[in-house]
Amino acid sequence: MVGSAAIRSNWVVMFSHLFRLPEMSDSSGSKPMDTRRATLLLGIGLFIAVVLSVVAALSIGAIPLAPAQLFRLLFGISTDITLHTILWELRLPRVLLALLVGGALGMTGAAFQGLLRNPLTDPYVVGVSSGAAVGAALAYLLGWHLKGYGLGVSLLAFVSGLGVLSMVITLSRTNGQLHLTSFLLMGVAVSVSLWGVVTLLLLLAGEDMARVLYWLLGGLLNADWQRVMGATPLMVLGGIALMTQARGLNLYAIDEEIALHLGVPVERLKWTVLLAGALMTAAAVAVAGIIGFVGWLVPHLLRRLAGGDHRVLLPLSALGGGLLLLWADTVARTLTRPAELPVGVITALIGTPLFIWVLRHYRQAVV
Repeated sequence: MVGSAAIRSNWVVMFSHLFRLPEMSDSSGSKPMDTRRATLLLGIGLFIAVVLSVVAALSIGAIPLAPAQLFRLLFGISTDITLHTILWELRLPRVLLALLVGGALGMTGAAFQGLLRNPLTDPYVVGVSSGAAVGAALAYLLGWHLKGYGLGVSLLAFVSGLGVLSMVITLSRTNGQLHLTSFLLMGVAVSVSLWGVVTLLLLLAGEDMARVLYWLLGGLLNADWQRVMGATPLMVLGGIALMTQARGLNLYAIDEEIALHLGVPVERLKWTVLLAGALMTAAAVAVAGIIGFVGWLVPHLLRRLAGGDHRVLLPLSALGGGLLLLWADTVARTLTRPAELPVGVITALIGTPLFIWVLRHYRQAVV
């Protein structure tokens, strides 16, 4: 179904928030690594895995590139124009975009899970994905995908995603304060309504319906340097903003009153995390469509391994998200060659069994 991943996310998060599923924190049944050395080794391991995976992803394809060829092409030693085009115009921007999008989703998911104190939260809970879906579907309906290298779709998706976020924030504010429960429920309500609008636009799309559906399932088929350059500053800015709130998130994740007494500006914390995360999510969705599970699965697993210190968890989640999406995209573009699967299909196949396991695990914990 259209937008099933996003609708699943919204309803599960609402259910778990209302009925208070046990949270993934240091006091949960898991035993997170509590030594700096172990966490450092985990970070180094993830970084090395990302570097090796980048080399592998650049080498794998219809025309495989040996490490020596890859080295010569990267440093301008080779004069083979065909291979140069394959690497620099097709594979390299795609690999970089996978790292950016995966990193943004992983980092935002970790921040939102801490802010909402909920291990099932993902970046799409704020309604950005449904707003972006409406914008993308409308762009295809208007024929914007035929103009400006297809960037019209990304632009309208980005703007509409942030527009929906603004609406959700406005509707959920009371006396100038942002109440997260109201914000969460309002985001769910608006998202469900907007998926109805997406369905209507799909029916009106005619021959462009397949393109819209492919975009909704998420993919990096249209990755190019324009999208990389457009998304990079937004994601870097959002990531820096989240890192500035890491210490406050640590205290807020324990208890809001404790955070207030220790001098954390809670309202500013909420606004910064939500707006920075939404900015990164909107940029990710605009250039890659709706890719499910990355923003939930990666921070959830890393929280179990490395603990709940967001000063560590946020950068680790960025590395883990980029790593997961990079391999998911590599599988998506090579598994059914010459055809290509939407990368959202691969992440769903990975994430769904784990999501079911987590739900069963927590249900047993509640009982």
